[in-house]
Amino acid sequence: MVLRNAFFLALFLILPSAGCAADFRDETIYFLMTDRYADGDPSNNDIYGDEYRPGDLKYYQGGDFRGLIDNLAHIKEMGFTAIWITPPVMQPPGRYVNSVQTYDAAGYHGYWAWDFSKIDPHLESKGASYADLIAAVHSNGMKLIQDIVLNHAHGADTHPSVKWHSERGKARGPGPEYDYYSDDKDWFNHKGPAIADLLDFNDENPEVLKWFSAIYGKYRDMGVDAFRVDTLVWMKDGFWRDFAAGMHKGKKDFFMFGEAWTRDDFVMLSSYTRLSEGDSMNSSMSVLDMPLSSMGTWGPMEEVFKGGDYSLADNILKHDGDYKDATYLVTYLDNHDKPRFNGAGADGTPAGTEQYFDALNFYFTARGIPCIYYGTELRMAGGSDPDNRRFLGTAGIKKSKSDPVYLHLKKLNAIRRAAAPLRKGVQGRLLSAPQQYAFRRDYGDETAAVFLNKDEKPARLKAADLPDGKYRELYTGAKLRVKGGALSTEVPAHGLRVFVKGKVKGSPWK
Repeated sequence: MVLRNAFFLALFLILPSAGCAADFRDETIYFLMTDRYADGDPSNNDIYGDEYRPGDLKYYQGGDFRGLIDNLAHIKEMGFTAIWITPPVMQPPGRYVNSVQTYDAAGYHGYWAWDFSKIDPHLESKGASYADLIAAVHSNGMKLIQDIVLNHAHGADTHPSVKWHSERGKARGPGPEYDYYSDDKDWFNHKGPAIADLLDFNDENPEVLKWFSAIYGKYRDMGVDAFRVDTLVWMKDGFWRDFAAGMHKGKKDFFMFGEAWTRDDFVMLSSYTRLSEGDSMNSSMSVLDMPLSSMGTWGPMEEVFKGGDYSLADNILKHDGDYKDATYLVTYLDNHDKPRFNGAGADGTPAGTEQYFDALNFYFTARGIPCIYYGTELRMAGGSDPDNRRFLGTAGIKKSKSDPVYLHLKKLNAIRRAAAPLRKGVQGRLLSAPQQYAFRRDYGDETAAVFLNKDEKPARLKAADLPDGKYRELYTGAKLRVKGGALSTEVPAHGLRVFVKGKVKGSPWK
């Protein structure tokens, strides 16, 4: 097959990265929208003349790979080890306006692919190609997660004023173009349902699977360390099973986690973790733990950290046995689809510093791989899309350095990094009260006992049936010995205590 562009030729010339983790549970993830992180090269902001509108969050705001490369230290200094970026593939060449002119925007977010085999030109610049970004992330000891979309391409319900209106039905990648309005290859789903007016691919056509497997196999081989997979429920399970198998055939321990929207359908959500018969979740697919999220107006756990009862957590965690391995779930406070935890205007409710502490204390010690949305480090406010996608920039990065949440994230990352049970251990409840919660995490012969207090005053908490032996408390550095399985500790207001029996790496209490 003749390759259509120099980018894909370059992929063939790059050896696979050796940086793929054998166990992604050792990571913590910082999720950013590339266009909203930092503008390192203004020359690539307004390529088509109508897609860049500073201050209008439906359009490009200027963030790019140069801005990300130049500010990787910000992410590393907080202790994050993996960076999830929104889809980097080429978007439509200019603004989108629907046919009835009630909606207009640009593809700054990356989810409206125009050409899956090219990188969006708003993101790259001299010395800051996608390959350069991957190399820079790896040289900083971190990993790169690429957000990928296989369900759909861009929207086709365009007004004639749109520059690319005559091309509105076409999707591109290696090989020929495919046109929704002249679909002799049966490339698209014409039966429905489909998301909005997005060009919906036919998951029953094996050639579509082969096409996408080749495309994303190249990104994997370029050095991408993991995939976040968009819109799982819109394609058949067999499609995802075969796609995952193909990705793992090329790199055995390649990590993938997918998006399936639900608050409480644990049977559906967990089914994606059981697509493969393999023992390791790294050789299967995990999912975003939406039922455990705190997304504004939607995440069930938002109520817990804004005055509710910890029993709501029990109602979610009791379903952990449904998953192949719940320790591989990707957990998160909020994301780019719903109002931020710190809601703005009529969307959601504001969050105070102590509420951030309470929530983050839970996410960084509970089972799963913690993922934090950019801007959390300075309690960025935001309502519904696109207000939840405000620009961070170098000013925001600088401002965050003195924010208590930024400093607390550094501490929590250090605590989690210090003990294997906090990263990989199976979780079991020790106590549950309206304002206090405690659980243990067991990994091999090591144990972590976690005590959380979201009350306004200190609390004396007790646990029983713990393994006897010497423990180290990771927040203060205190040592104690457990005899008869009993442990008692005072936990400060909006605080945590983490006692570990086993190997402790580093000194997070310092």
